Amino acid sequence: MSPPFALPQPADLKGKSVLVLGLGSFGGGFGTARALARLGAKVTVSDLRRPNDLAEARAALEGLPIQWELGGHPDSLFTGQLVVVNPAIPPSAKILQTATHHGCHLTNEVSLALAARPELRAMAITGTHGKSTTASVAAHLLAEAGIPSILAGNLGGSLFETVLDLPNNTRLVLELSSFQTEALQAPPGWPEVSALTCLGHDHLDRHQTLENYWACKRRLLDSQNADSLCLVPADGPGTDDWAAACKGEVLRLGPTTEENQSYLALAPFKEPWRVSSTLAAIHGAIRLGFPESALKTALPTWPGLPHRMQRLPAPEGITLIDNGVATHPEPTTVALQHSDQPVVLCAGGFDKGLALEDLSKAIFENCSAAHLSGPGGARLEKVLQKLGYPHSTFHSTAETAYRAAVENLRPGNTLLLSPSFSSFDEFRNFCDRAEMFQNICRQTFKNSPKMGM
Repeated sequence: MSPPFALPQPADLKGKSVLVLGLGSFGGGFGTARALARLGAKVTVSDLRRPNDLAEARAALEGLPIQWELGGHPDSLFTGQLVVVNPAIPPSAKILQTATHHGCHLTNEVSLALAARPELRAMAITGTHGKSTTASVAAHLLAEAGIPSILAGNLGGSLFETVLDLPNNTRLVLELSSFQTEALQAPPGWPEVSALTCLGHDHLDRHQTLENYWACKRRLLDSQNADSLCLVPADGPGTDDWAAACKGEVLRLGPTTEENQSYLALAPFKEPWRVSSTLAAIHGAIRLGFPESALKTALPTWPGLPHRMQRLPAPEGITLIDNGVATHPEPTTVALQHSDQPVVLCAGGFDKGLALEDLSKAIFENCSAAHLSGPGGARLEKVLQKLGYPHSTFHSTAETAYRAAVENLRPGNTLLLSPSFSSFDEFRNFCDRAEMFQNICRQTFKNSPKMGM
């Protein structure tokens, strides 16, 4: 990315040329383009995909004065304007070098949102996994207390579009990925609360090294100051360096204090890997105004999140779990290690080249069968074969893997979708892949008696 510059305020965008580079798959791109057009900017949208692949985005932007450049990013696009870069485009991409060469100012929609509404109090959460749960629990607590709040960021949609009309007393609860934090430009003192869930191995296909990946996440701390609160796990890889980089109050989170033990006793989930995430959500919400006295009634009513260890309706004796958000091996490994009955695992997808030793060992010790697909599944099967694991089956598509797994379930089994690889070999995103799994489960068991959770 180019060096930081003063981002325009919403009123300054009228008549300004802005290029939205890449629409993404979760609505952030077209939401940003829609907001920019509403503010009177001269908007151009460029995406590598063709019109037929962008039906949702084109419908959302129909009738707006937007120029389209689809199927490529020609050099003629770049004329020194403001360019809003989709997080999926890495900073090393040649197209960004071309834009900078032509005098363009590069930013992202999260930075635009923060520049537009720097006064909104915010909690920002990052980490390798557990981000969505932490953010969702914190937002739930604030909502239960009647405190206006918005849950946004990596969960989808455009934060820039969302913040434009929010009342000044709204709290922002944001989940931010390394793709979003590595180029983040935040106002001084932002965020009021930062939270790290954990640091592990992911996205090395983009960041190249583990230290680069962790450093991109630490960018979240760059604009914090002495008045900020930094929530960090009690221990774990990289957490000491993270805590040392914090500029304000640092709170290490673990079940070591009587207060934290009382908080954890109220949580609707008891998995040990969720301890620091649960505590981060609670302490962050309290900092943003949630009354601690309301915790006893508010925390147990958290409804959970789709595709995150989500239990699905199932016949008696069978457990169905959708953990489709697991796009790297670590959350699958942890889930298998804490299963209380034999697991039939559905895994595989686009291979990011991450280590599979811990995952394969967990499969060997905890899975009665593994149904695999995609390039990642093919590599995982080879690792399992070297271990002497005899119960893995490789399938040509995710759909055939899921159908085979569901149809061969037996009472006493847990069927777990926890792909461990990204979805981009066959699907638009991880949600589409998980929805396919859920649909297959519904179709298979729709006439089964005694369906329950």
